[in-house]
Amino acid sequence: MDLMYKTNGLRIAFLSNMNNNHFALARYLRDEGFDCELLLFTDEQDHFHPKCDTFTLEFMTWIKRISWGSERQLLTINPKVIQADLDKYDVFIGCGLAPAFLCKAGLLLDIMIPYGNDIWSETMYRFALPHYIAKSISSTYFQRKGLSQSKIVNCALGAGIYGSRIRKLCSNSLFWKFDIPMVYHRQYADPVVNGGSHWISEFEAVRNNADLMVVAHGRHVWGNASDPNVKGNNLLIKAWHLFCQRNPSIKAKLVFIEYGQNVTESKQYVTDLGLNASVKWFPQMFRKDIMPALLMADIVAAEFVHSWIGGGVIFEALVAGKPLLMHSIEHEKSTTMDNLYPIYNAKTPVQIAARLQEYVENKERGKEIGLQGQYWYKKYVVDKALTRYSQYFEERAAELGKVPR
Repeated sequence: MDLMYKTNGLRIAFLSNMNNNHFALARYLRDEGFDCELLLFTDEQDHFHPKCDTFTLEFMTWIKRISWGSERQLLTINPKVIQADLDKYDVFIGCGLAPAFLCKAGLLLDIMIPYGNDIWSETMYRFALPHYIAKSISSTYFQRKGLSQSKIVNCALGAGIYGSRIRKLCSNSLFWKFDIPMVYHRQYADPVVNGGSHWISEFEAVRNNADLMVVAHGRHVWGNASDPNVKGNNLLIKAWHLFCQRNPSIKAKLVFIEYGQNVTESKQYVTDLGLNASVKWFPQMFRKDIMPALLMADIVAAEFVHSWIGGGVIFEALVAGKPLLMHSIEHEKSTTMDNLYPIYNAKTPVQIAARLQEYVENKERGKEIGLQGQYWYKKYVVDKALTRYSQYFEERAAELGKVPR
């Protein structure tokens, strides 16, 4: 059913695209008949360009690159430039420095979807070199002010270490306490589409020579728990060592991606523990190329230091229908556990190794966990977000006199 456009003349702008989050959500909303466009900032990472998450070219008609968006531009940009670029839109949804740029232009952000550092490092006044300090102060000032003026903040209950800071910065905002669908599951449900990746044969070579294939495709970030970016890769590596020692007859493979600031440390730790034969490294790659590996995997490993229930790695695993091995406090609470997808919950190397053992001793249960997670993502992430966003757009259209056809 072609609903384009559900709200007569309402134009929706997504500002920035960290983690390809906005690209995925915009695709879902366009499927529902809403007129959404994605505006890419000047400093977007190539790794998160829309082309990294699709094998088609249809996105080229509704995605545009604007001439601003980086921190260094905020101090000097003429507000009229921002206003001119955004004049035709009725609703603004942003991440990154979107609040700062809209604030400078005298515009309000309808919905802020934080990804992490945009409410962490980007809101902290920092020591800087003399030639950079004015830009840094300007950026932090406008980001804080823009966040405080945002109408809505879409941030899940599992915001972890970010939670208290978001509430402080956005004390005037309405909170939508649910996750957005960061992964467009309709694409990865089609095996023909997934066949477009040239990495498939490489992943198949791993799969065909392994009784157990575990994929851990997140960033490699070591450090202490005060850093929200720390992943606990070293804990997983130690656990893999314990598991392999206990199961020498099992042909097991752990797949890592060369992504993150501590890849070198992880590789050295793998070598020190004598695990090179059971660990396979792949270069940093696009989501559309990583997803076939997840579809072939037995288990997907996420994080083991901080507790999250949503995020790119987690949702990619759920879309693939694979059981997650990760740390989650929320899954230990009786008040929330019944409304969550099942996982293999672990935090220490001993616990992680035990969960791997649990899987190999009952693989059918593991497959069931993965399928339950896939269902949960569609019902409690995709459907829930689309219902709430659709309601907001229809309310906004009515306010502007742009009623549905």
